Amino acid sequence: MRKILSAVALALMATILGVAQNPAHKTDTDALLAKLRSDNAEVRSEALDQLRTDPVALRDPKVKAALVNQLDRENQETLYAEEEDYADYVGWLVDTVAKVVDWSNPHQACILANSVYLADALADHAKVTVPCLLLRLKNTPALSRGRVVAMLVQALAKGRSELDAATIKTVQQIILSALRDPDGAVKIPTMKALGSFGGEDMIPALRVVAEKDPNPSEGYAIRRWAAEAITAIQKRAGQR
Repeated sequence: MRKILSAVALALMATILGVAQNPAHKTDTDALLAKLRSDNAEVRSEALDQLRTDPVALRDPKVKAALVNQLDRENQETLYAEEEDYADYVGWLVDTVAKVVDWSNPHQACILANSVYLADALADHAKVTVPCLLLRLKNTPALSRGRVVAMLVQALAKGRSELDAATIKTVQQIILSALRDPDGAVKIPTMKALGSFGGEDMIPALRVVAEKDPNPSEGYAIRRWAAEAITAIQKRAGQR
């Protein structure tokens, strides 16, 4: 009987403590969300650092929405910030949003797809993210375009079954076009992605790059990367 009473007392105490602690946690969270909207990048970074390491906060719908909205605001800033600390902050924000985003919400998925750093999780939700990535390609500089095409390569490999035939064909044509792009900032990320995720249907186009790319000098890496991508694709095909 004494053991039962002790257990009841402990449970009651835990409940009381929980009630007492939750308001304090809520207050702290509200303060951090206010700081996350600060005009000072350092203040925003400090707030994010506390939120992203707090499992309780990351389960809060209000916190999730605030993180997604903050990434949307950061996406409007200069794409390639010179400050290393700011770049780290944006990278952490992208990683955090990728964990809390509502993948059934196209608007939220597109916010993540429009970020400077493209989370690998985008490829795991191809049905909702590929349209976002295709839209982004219409107005994006070469440096960013290469990264977007690389993510499309990965999304096509992981989510082909989720995509309709017309979308698959569109993505394939974009990849082929990227392999012919004169800008190495587009071509190189595409070849690297094909080396990791490409299918055998891309080998003929890669072989053209490996054999006929305009600059064949020994130090020029594009031909080599194309050849390495072909080898990697063939190796995966042989393992199946």
